[in-house]
This record gives sequence, structure tokens and C-alpha cells, in this order.
Amino acid sequence: MKRLGLFITFLIVVVGIAAAAYGLLSGPEKNIVWREAAVERGDLQMMVSSTGKLSPLLTVQVGSQVSGNISELLVDFNSVVKKDQVIARINPSSFEARARVAEAELAQAKANADVQQATLTALNADLAASKAALQDAEQDVRRKKSLAADKIVAQASIDTSVAARDQAKARVDAANANLLKQKAQIQTAEAQIEAKEAELQDRNLDLANTYIRSPVDGVVISRNVDIGQTVAASLQAPVLFTIAQDLGKMQVEISVDEADVGRLQDGQLVRFNVDAYPNREFEGKITQIRKEPTVVSNVVTYTVIATVQNTDQSLLPGMTANVDIVIGARKDILKLPEAALRFTPPEEKDGAAAAEPVKSGPEAARARIIAIIKSLTQKLNLTEEQQAKLKDIFRESGATLRAMREGGSSDAEIETMRASLRQQTQQRISAMLDDAQRDIYRQIVLEASETVHGKVWIVGDKGALKPVPVTVGLSDGTMVELRRGDLKEGAMVITGVDRSKAQ
Repeated sequence: MKRLGLFITFLIVVVGIAAAAYGLLSGPEKNIVWREAAVERGDLQMMVSSTGKLSPLLTVQVGSQVSGNISELLVDFNSVVKKDQVIARINPSSFEARARVAEAELAQAKANADVQQATLTALNADLAASKAALQDAEQDVRRKKSLAADKIVAQASIDTSVAARDQAKARVDAANANLLKQKAQIQTAEAQIEAKEAELQDRNLDLANTYIRSPVDGVVISRNVDIGQTVAASLQAPVLFTIAQDLGKMQVEISVDEADVGRLQDGQLVRFNVDAYPNREFEGKITQIRKEPTVVSNVVTYTVIATVQNTDQSLLPGMTANVDIVIGARKDILKLPEAALRFTPPEEKDGAAAAEPVKSGPEAARARIIAIIKSLTQKLNLTEEQQAKLKDIFRESGATLRAMREGGSSDAEIETMRASLRQQTQQRISAMLDDAQRDIYRQIVLEASETVHGKVWIVGDKGALKPVPVTVGLSDGTMVELRRGDLKEGAMVITGVDRSKAQ
């Protein structure tokens, strides 16, 4: 009896487990409740999120060119300053003394030059006297030689006159040499004056540099000195103050991942908030995308600069900004949940559903090219000349691919060439456009790169699931733009299984 009871208990447990398994495995298939969401009409934005740091557009570090003690401090943190305004003073006593010494040395050099000039005047007079004596001696020699012909003057007298003439000539030569020497001394004195003037100018410049002035209009955001502190200006000027030129306009230095930087361009809208004002949103625009990378632990980022108006000066340098960069925006479009694109029915996963046929071949390719040319002509407002160039570009690309197919190139080679031709085509089209058309074309290319072909599911007649091919574009991570597809506003698409309502 005991064994029989155990056997019956075992059968009951097995049957219970089997029933439970049957209920779990087969029950929901017959009573599935689909989770659905409606196709909506509205606006959509695609954004890149990151963080950044606020800083002034121009920050100037004010230093000192001379060493000494700070004797006056005329500004403090947050002080508004004007260009050339005195903001501090280094004790000028030693610099004033050096300037006075330089002035005295200059006066001495000028006095020495005056003495040398007077000596030059005296030497000129000596030279004139020597020349007069030489002239008199030469006349005396000529006179005595004429008298000697008549035996009136003795030869000894003539010899004495000749010697006197030679001495007078030597005195003239000596006077000329002294004159040249004196002129050189005057040049030396004048050079000494110039050197002393330069030294005085340098001393006065050092004295002027004891006044620390603001180089720009702005606000003092940092002060690194106090009265009495010694400033040592040696190889590198010490930083005394940091002045932000204009806090009414600031910039955000945004760190953007390398995967996202390719979608950014100048002029894109930037929205951000800071911890100081969590409920307030600020806006700016990208003005610079720096090409120098920052690599930390093999993670590559790039710095993107966005300018922002700060008229009420609520934003302060150094604040951390939580940034959203709007890389695409659409208004009044149809959109559906991204979850609908990810949903796949169980039978589809098992391969029961057949794939939609894809149109291919030369005729389909030709139709696509014609549609592209027509669309670009309308959107870019192309001239007849531009339309002709556009057709030539596509004709040449098609001829290249056709030649590769006829030449027996592999599918991989053709696909590689197609990707290369696609890039070349975009560059050639961009080159033939004007600036306004080029901006529109850049946006068209961006939209095309975001285009994805997919499939969503709806509940059809008698509760059967029906696939709907769609083409989607811009996504904000939750909703995605519906560009093409047989869906209207309000249509319900399946996003998953509502297991809480399954029976």
C-alpha cells in the first residue's frame, strides 16, 4: 500500500509539471497581447551629448617685467577694469634712484662733449696759426732766394729761412693730426651721450613698468598677489592677475568622441545647462572644431568650441556644462518608436516569413539615378548648365561600373569601386555648386547617410501580423523619422509583447 501511494504521488507531480509546461509554452501563443504605439506627427531632433567647460573668449594673464615689492594693490577679484588702467604698483624707490643716476651720467657725458668741442675749436685756431706761419716762412724763403741771386743775402740766411719753413710745415701737420684726433674724441663723446640716453630711457622704462596696467577692458577673475609680496621677474614673468576680456560672451570647450565628431559642423545649435541653474537651458553655436586630438587611455576625443551669449553674466568661467549638440532637426514629420523597428515576431525569427523582394538590375539603377537628379535639381534649384554637369557626373560613374562588370570584376571589387565613386561624386557635385547650394547639399548628404531601410509590423485582418517596409531617417534614440512607408498618422505599430496582459 505504501509503495502504491508513493507511485500515485509521483504521477500527480509529473502530470502537474507537464500541464504547467504546456500552459507556459503553448498558452501564450494563442493569447498573445501585442504592445503597440501610434505613428505620431511632430518635431524631432538628433543630438550628440557630451560635457564641456565654460571659459571666456579671451583670457589675459597680467605679469610684471620688473622685480620688487608690491606697494599698491588697486583692484580685487571681480573688479571691472579698463584698458591701460593702473591695477597695481611695485615700489618705485630703487627705480627712481637708478633713473636719477642715469640722468646725472647723461649730463656728465654732455659736459664732456662740450669740453671736447671747445678743444676742437682751439685746435682749429692752432691749425690756422700754423698755416699762417708756414705761409710767412715760405714767402721769406722766396724773398731771400731772389736776393741771393744779386749777392745781397748770404747762403746761411737762406738756409735759416728754409729750416724755419720746414718747422712751420711740421707744425701744420701736427695741428692736422691733433684735429683729427680731437674729432674722433668728439665722436666718442657723442656716442657716450647716445649710450647714456639709452640707459636713461631703459631706467625710465623700468620705472614706468612699476605701474601694472590692464592690457584690455574686462573683469579681474584671478588675483595672485598681496601688498608687500615680492615679485621676482627673471626668466619668466610672474602672473599677478588674470583678466577676462568680456564675460558678456563666453565659450564652451566641449569634449566630443571621435565617433561623433564627423557629424558636427560650424553653426550647429548647442544646448546646455550647468549645475548652478539645473532648470535653465542655455544656447550657443559651434564656431570651431579643433583638429588636434586628445588621447586618454586609448580614448580619442576632439575639442569643439561653441560661443554663447551671457548678457546677464550668470555663467562663470570654469562651470561644467552638460551639452547637447543638435546635429539634425525635423519639424512636423511622421515619427514612430525605434522599438517598432527592433521588433520581430517569433515566426519571423524562425525564418517562416519570406523576405521582401528587392528591385535590382540596370533598369532599377537607372530609375534611381533619374530620381536623384530630379530631386537635386528641385532642392538645389540647379541651372541648366549645372544640370548638364550633374548628368555627366552620374553618366561617367555608371560607365565605370559597367566596364568593371563587363570586364569580369568580382562583386567585392565592384562594391569597393562603388564606394569610391560615391565619395568622388559627392565631391564633384559640391565643387560645381555655389555657397548657398553647397550648404543645402551638405545637409542632403547628411540626411542620406542617416537613411535606413527597415520593416515594422502591424496587426492586420483577423489578428494576423502584417509587415510594412519603411524608410526611416533621423532618430533621437526613442523616436525615429518615418520618411517612406504605407503608414499614416495614428497607425498602430507593434513594439513588443505585453506579457502583463497575456492570458
